[in-house]
This record gives sequence, structure tokens and C-alpha cells, in this order.
Amino acid sequence: MTANNDEEAFKLFYNQCFVRLLRYTWSLTRSREVAEEIANDVFMHCWQKRGSLGDIKNPEVYLFVVARNKSVDYKRKQAQFKAVDLHPEEHIQITFDSNPEELMITSEMVRKMESTIQQLPPKCKAIYLMIKQHGLKYKEVAQILNVSVKTVENQLSIAIKRLTAAVKFTLEKEDLYK
Repeated sequence: MTANNDEEAFKLFYNQCFVRLLRYTWSLTRSREVAEEIANDVFMHCWQKRGSLGDIKNPEVYLFVVARNKSVDYKRKQAQFKAVDLHPEEHIQITFDSNPEELMITSEMVRKMESTIQQLPPKCKAIYLMIKQHGLKYKEVAQILNVSVKTVENQLSIAIKRLTAAVKFTLEKEDLYK
């Protein structure tokens, strides 16, 4: 990773991976502040351990594994304290140059898809988010979650089927009103 103290190489690595890692940690924690803190902690950990990380074959996968572990630790601590989040959950904002009816249909579909994603089983949801939102490859996701590539394929298939069914239902419901 940068065992020879090459700060420029580390900065480049940080700049290439930070946004994706931030999105991933946000998908696990649902808090921008916590996600930023965890993402930065991951890079700090890597910089501090740079001398012993030379054998890592895929540094990016390593980052996501560390981020997942730190996010799980955070969630575990939160569950112990039963803390109330005072910040409203952040939502994806999408803008279109369309008429109000199309915007209403589109926003309803987005809400339905977000709701369906949130209702997926934890592993299925994690796999869907890592592949579709974070652009990871099946093999990378399999390494991060310590499962087979076939499991990743099956779980992604389940997620896509559920999303397709949710959107199809929404479209069929809309067709009834025409």
C-alpha cells in the first residue's frame, strides 16, 4: 500500500477511493458525519499500518473490509446505548426536466425502490449496494463479505427480482388510473 512512506502515492490512493468508501460507510451507518469519520479512520489506520500492509494484493478491497468492520463496531456500540439520532435521515435528491405528473410518478418509483432496498435482508442489501451503488466487482464483494462469488450472484439476483417486482407493481397501479 505505501510501505515506503510515499505520501504522494498515499494521497493519490486516498483521492481515488475516498468518495466510494464514504458512500459505502454511509450506506451502513446512515449518518454523513459518522461515515466521514469512519472513512477517515480507515485511511488513518492504513497510513499508520503502512509498514505491515505490503502483502495486501488488493488494497481497495482491504479498505472496504476495514470500513465494514469499523461500521459494524459503530452500529454495535450504538445498539448498546440506544441513542436517538437527532438528524433526519439523508435522502437522495433527483432532479428532472419533466412535467409535474412525470415527476410525481418518478419520485414515487424512487421512494418505492428505496423502501424495497431497505427491506432487503442485510446481506442481500449490502451486496446490492456494493455492486450497484459503489461499483464493486462480484469478486471484490465476495472477498469483503467472505462469501463465494456464487452467493453474491444469487443475492444480487434476489435483490433485483424484488426491485423489479416493486417497480412493476407501481407501474401496473399507475396504468389503472389511465
